[in-house]
Formats: sequence, C-alpha cells, structure tokens
Amino acid sequence: MRRCYSLILSTIVLATSACSDPPKPEKAKDLDQIKPADDPSGSGLGAIPSGAIAKVGSVEIPAETFREIYDLKIKKYTDRGREIPASADRRYRKSIAERLIYHEVLAQEAAKLGIEYDKEALAERESQQKRGIRDWDKHLQRRGETEQSLREMYIAELREKAILEKLGKLEVTPEEIEADYEKIKGNWKSDKPRVRASHILVPIGPQDRPTPGEKPEEPSDEEKKAWEAEAKTKAEELHKQVTAAGADFDKLAEEHSTGPSAQKGGDIGIFTADRMAEEFSEVAFKLNVGDISKPVKTKFGYHIIKVTGKWPAGELPKEALEDQIVNRLRQRKLHQGRRELKDDLLGRYEVVDNIKPTLGPEPARPTKRPTPTDRTAERRTPPGTEMRGAQRGEPEGDDGHGHGHGHGDEGDED
Repeated sequence: MRRCYSLILSTIVLATSACSDPPKPEKAKDLDQIKPADDPSGSGLGAIPSGAIAKVGSVEIPAETFREIYDLKIKKYTDRGREIPASADRRYRKSIAERLIYHEVLAQEAAKLGIEYDKEALAERESQQKRGIRDWDKHLQRRGETEQSLREMYIAELREKAILEKLGKLEVTPEEIEADYEKIKGNWKSDKPRVRASHILVPIGPQDRPTPGEKPEEPSDEEKKAWEAEAKTKAEELHKQVTAAGADFDKLAEEHSTGPSAQKGGDIGIFTADRMAEEFSEVAFKLNVGDISKPVKTKFGYHIIKVTGKWPAGELPKEALEDQIVNRLRQRKLHQGRRELKDDLLGRYEVVDNIKPTLGPEPARPTKRPTPTDRTAERRTPPGTEMRGAQRGEPEGDDGHGHGHGHGDEGDED
C-alpha cells in the first residue's frame, strides 16, 4: 500500500455562518503618516484614490470596499509598532485590487449566464471552517480580513465552479476513468489487507493557531482534563446520533467533524493498518463494511469510525478506486479550468484599474540559480502518488485556508 489519506487533519478556518452580519473592521490609525520602511523618501507609491479604485464595465468598485481590507492589512504592522515595507504595501494594493476586480467580473459573468452560486455549500463551508476556533475575532485580525471579505472569496470560488460546470468543463468520461486506473493501479498493489473508512473527528482542546511571534500558553492540568471530558462527551453524543435509525453518517460528518475530510463526509480513503494511528487501525480492521465504532481516542482526538470497504492483499479493483479517480480528475479540471476562465474573462471584460498607477514601476526580481532542493521539487510526481505525503503523516489539504485561485490572502508577511 503506497498511499492513503492522513489522519492529521489540520483545521482549516475561513469564515462564519452566512446568516450573521459581518463586524465593521477596526481600521488602522494615522495611515497617511506611515512611510514604507524600504522607501526613505516615502514617494515610491502614489496616493490611493478617494473615489472608485476600479471599474468593471459600468460598475464601479468604491474605495471604501478596498480600504476595508487594505487598512486591516496595514494594521497588522502598526499594531506591532512596525512600519509597512514598501514591497508589502505594493503587494497588498495590487492583489486586493485584482481580487475585487475579478470578483466583480465573476459576478457579472454569472448573472449573464443565469447562474447562482450554491448558497447551501457556502453556509456549510463557512460553518465547517469555523469549528475549533475559540477566538474568531482574533483569527480575523491575524488574517487581516473581515467576515464579509472572507465570504466573498468563497462566493467567488463557488461562482467559478458553477460557471465551469455550466460550460461542461468538469465532466469526467468513462474513458478518462479507465485510462487513469490503468496508470495508477500498480501504485495500489500491496501485500497487506486494506480498509476504507470515514470518521467523525472531535479534537481535544481549542484548535486556534498562535499569532506569529507569540508563544502559546501552556494549559494547566485542570484545563487539559476539562478539554478531554468535553471532547469525550461530544463524541459520545455524536455516536448516539450516527447509530440512530435512518442517520446519515456523511451528513453528520460534514456538520460536526473537523479537518478537510469533513467536507468529504468524513472519508479518509484507503489504507493499510500501519499507515494510521495504532488505536485507530486496531478498531477499523475489526469492523465489517457498514459498521460504526464507538468513540476511539488517539493523539488527534476522539474518532467515530465507519468502514466503507475492505480488500485483501493484491491489486485493488477499479470499483474500489473509481470515486477517488473521478474526484481527482475533476479537481484537476477545476484547477486548470479556473486559470483558463480567469484569463478568458479578464480578456473579455472592460476593466479600469485605478490602483495600478499608484504602484510605481515593477520591482526587479533577483535571479538565483536553482538549488538541489529546487531541482528535486521540480521532478514530476508519478500518476496516482499525489497523497503519499499524507501517508507519512503530513497535513492534508491545500494552503490551510482554501485559497490559491486568486481569491485568498495577499501573501501576508507575518
């Protein structure tokens, strides 16, 4: 067995429920007096327009929308008594303006095609991403975002997906499935039996990440005991729910589990016993297909495990891998489709960017020779081995925030 999904499920956090009103951001003070640290004259960047910062067709994007995000990015520096480097200031201006412009382009294109984004998917994704975060306001402050700005990122991604589906760009054919299976089936050959499982993970204790530069406080023994008792009680309550007549395990996992697998109904893929925590595998391999375990404690928290497939040693049949193949091929098409869609739409829509003239000349990029590490990283990953890193205990998921397509953070320097 060479590949499976990891049990280290990093909590990905982004936004709160769409039903709540986003708080007004606290803007940084005396922004006009802040000079870029690497620009002694303070004249490298022009003044931000007081009117529209951009225009898409006949729709103007007001400066207030831009500054709600930009001021919070700057505040991350001023709160630490630091001056904003001109390079960071320039990057924030450029990326925020481009982000808002593309969001408006997507909104206009979706309206033209008569497409609505999936509001239920938005609400579920926001709810899932907030789980385990005790201090949400602090999290937003660290990100330099508002709830609404994060929500707009998700909406943009959902609009992209809806447009690509409308255009038939995400369809996976039987021929593509068969071809991919032939490429990867050798990677799944093993001399050990395999299991496929889903789980609901209840972590122990708060999952907040510390602010960069801050040392996290060590919890007391009393706090640790209280956190474990709380997690165990929650896991036992969830076990009652998932074992009740007519219960939908996938839906309950989406609603209550943590980590990237929650968005997949708790599915953590196919694995051999040695690829998971010993306590987890010991229970999972004793279950029959369709069985649901009682809460199992590992170092990651409490797991409620449901076995969805079991296979002996040897090659896995296509049926065992087909849904994973479809999902992987669909994700590849989505990733490629997003890049192509963005290029196409920005080429077709009339856009005026009033932030661009404030950026000054493009800074020169230093050239460097590739290191041995760079060369290694550039080597092509064999088909079907994309998740081997997860088998070694590396976190699954994307960049930790669900971004990477022109909607996310502006490469913050923390």
